Amino acid sequence: MSPNGPTPPARVRLTSGTVARAALVILALWALFNLLYVGRVVLFATFVAVLVAAFLSIFVDPLERRFGLPRAAGAALTLIVIGGLLAGLAVLAWPTLSEQLRLIRLQLPAFLAKTEAAIASVVEDVAGRLGNGDMTLEDVGHELGERVPQVVGRAIPIVGTVAGAVGGAVLVLFVGVFMTIERRTLAAGLVALVPPDGRTRVAGALVDAAATLRRWILGTSISMLSVGVMSYVGLWLLDVPAALALGLIAGVLTFVPIFGPLLSAVPAIAIALIMSPADAVWVVLLYIGIQQIEGNLITPLVMKGIVDIPATLSVLWQSLMALAFGFLGLFVAVPLLAVTMVLVRRLYVAPMDEAEATAQAPRAPAGA
Repeated sequence: MSPNGPTPPARVRLTSGTVARAALVILALWALFNLLYVGRVVLFATFVAVLVAAFLSIFVDPLERRFGLPRAAGAALTLIVIGGLLAGLAVLAWPTLSEQLRLIRLQLPAFLAKTEAAIASVVEDVAGRLGNGDMTLEDVGHELGERVPQVVGRAIPIVGTVAGAVGGAVLVLFVGVFMTIERRTLAAGLVALVPPDGRTRVAGALVDAAATLRRWILGTSISMLSVGVMSYVGLWLLDVPAALALGLIAGVLTFVPIFGPLLSAVPAIAIALIMSPADAVWVVLLYIGIQQIEGNLITPLVMKGIVDIPATLSVLWQSLMALAFGFLGLFVAVPLLAVTMVLVRRLYVAPMDEAEATAQAPRAPAGA
């Protein structure tokens, strides 16, 4: 501080060079954003392949560590065993499952028709109280009949693209197997891109991210199996048609936190509502009870030690992924967010904490 008062802050001189550098940074960020947007499908498929590799590593790593089996042989053995189990289950359950899926497809339009009739009744009541508007009741019903299927179709864009889905799944599976076999080579290649003084930290962050992803997949698989079995048993006890198919839907959609359970309850409630309102109430209570067990008992046990994701952040991130990739974006949103949080903490937050701790540490006297 000067004798005449506080020293005024230094004024930043805005030169042409500063403006040019700022413009280049903005242009670079804009180009990067556009590149990521254009290549979002490739990035999406790459991360799905990473999920496949993490799942296969759950089995391949123990085979390599305990039995000395090469990773290629371990991956092949894992695929053969899993494929055989899935094929056996399909042979046993497909006749019943296909019939139940057909029943769900036939029953949902009836549920939508009932919903349309209920909404029309409300509209009629409101119209009777407030007077006639610009649209008649028939116009409202016609609009609902056209728009509801459109909304459902936009929510599940995968319908009608079976060939593309199969081709993409085969490609993703192939890349995932390659990542499983060449895991060390790929990790070493990523670390080599980093300056030497940061390679140790980056290597540790990649190990932590891979471990988090494997634990998340294992825990989620246990939750999916638990929810699927509980849903099937509960619906079977309530004598709801298509209990096996509805249980399978509930188990698969458990992979999507928050939104998945809500989506899985819709077809079950729809079929129960066609039976009777009382059955629908029991189904709602069943799904609420299952989600309470899964959220308060199963998930805390199987997800122990995994990065904690705030619910608000999870909802926002899933919404963003759904806007960018459609319905399938919901399936990869949470594991991608978990990996991102691990990398941010290890590569950004931890260095800042270490630097702050070093700066605040007491310094030894000069003559000590």
